[in-house]
Amino acid sequence: MMHAYDEVYLDDAMETLGGAVEYATLFCDIAGQEFLDLFVVSGVAKEFGKGNVTYLSGMSGIELARHILERCGKGGTDVSDLPYVDYPPEYWIGWILAYYQWDTAKPFEAILKRITYEDLERLYGVLHEADPSKAVCVLNELWKQEGETNLARLRKAKGLSQTQLAKISGVSVRSVQLYEQRQTDIKKAQYNHLKALANVLGCTVEDILEP
Repeated sequence: MMHAYDEVYLDDAMETLGGAVEYATLFCDIAGQEFLDLFVVSGVAKEFGKGNVTYLSGMSGIELARHILERCGKGGTDVSDLPYVDYPPEYWIGWILAYYQWDTAKPFEAILKRITYEDLERLYGVLHEADPSKAVCVLNELWKQEGETNLARLRKAKGLSQTQLAKISGVSVRSVQLYEQRQTDIKKAQYNHLKALANVLGCTVEDILEP
């Protein structure tokens, strides 16, 4: 499996993002989901996910959080003399999120559209002592259940039913259904099917593919 970046940086990345979420939520009074949204909006998530070592191992968790908050016009708490907290749930959420992104190579933006801070918070009790690979399996199942596919979103935006899209594009209704239900990997679809769907929806083939 292709990972997001070299495994040599993984431990640092997990510790850094874990520390960033912990600091922002516990010491800066930023809601967990809000901080993850700022992580994406700031552009830091994209660089982090690509393996930019400046973010993976060049900053502490506190420094990363402050950098994100400053980019988004928000202040942080003075880094000096913070109380010690022994790996709270907030830390684990950032820690496991970094691992999941590395393991799957999915962009953080895509992950956080399907898996929320609340989802991760809910899973802490059963997964925080488990091997991270167990969390990946659980989050993969959550990924499949949550959110609609790009194909479904674009079809609805165009005001078409699955039957209408199938009729105009020449792709069978069953194929459209399987793509939208993620029972068939759309990235493995025939290119002529993808092109036909894209033409009807007024988008590129890349817009239809899933991350």
